Amino acid sequence: MKTVTDFLQVVLGQSQQALKKNEIPVGAVIYDPKKMTLISKAHNKELSSKDPTSHAEILCIRKACKKLNQKRLDGLTMITYLEPCDMCKEVIKSARIKEVRFIFSNQNPSRKTIKKILYKKLETNKENLVKIFFKRRRFKN
Repeated sequence: MKTVTDFLQVVLGQSQQALKKNEIPVGAVIYDPKKMTLISKAHNKELSSKDPTSHAEILCIRKACKKLNQKRLDGLTMITYLEPCDMCKEVIKSARIKEVRFIFSNQNPSRKTIKKILYKKLETNKENLVKIFFKRRRFKN
């Protein structure tokens, strides 16, 4: 039977792989804590893919969802090399992962290089399609 230490070793291995590929050395795994089975593993590919969403945590979530053929990862645990950034934390919440463990704290959580973005709501007289979509789903059940 696998242990948390076994999953930790996979995270360290994924982080090493990222470093060898000249990526930011962060790896992640998702596992089922009840069965102690590995669901998915990934490392950062942000630089090679030129995709700012290709963080280890997000890639790991995508793989787990695809493998399990579902969009929620209720009851599963993630281990990651570095404390997740704000973007990853939101995706983790959305995926409903139960617990996240990390090895190192994020020493730059404010990401000083990122400028504040201006968000402005546009006025329109169009119907909100998202509202319609969820209203239809509620009435089907």
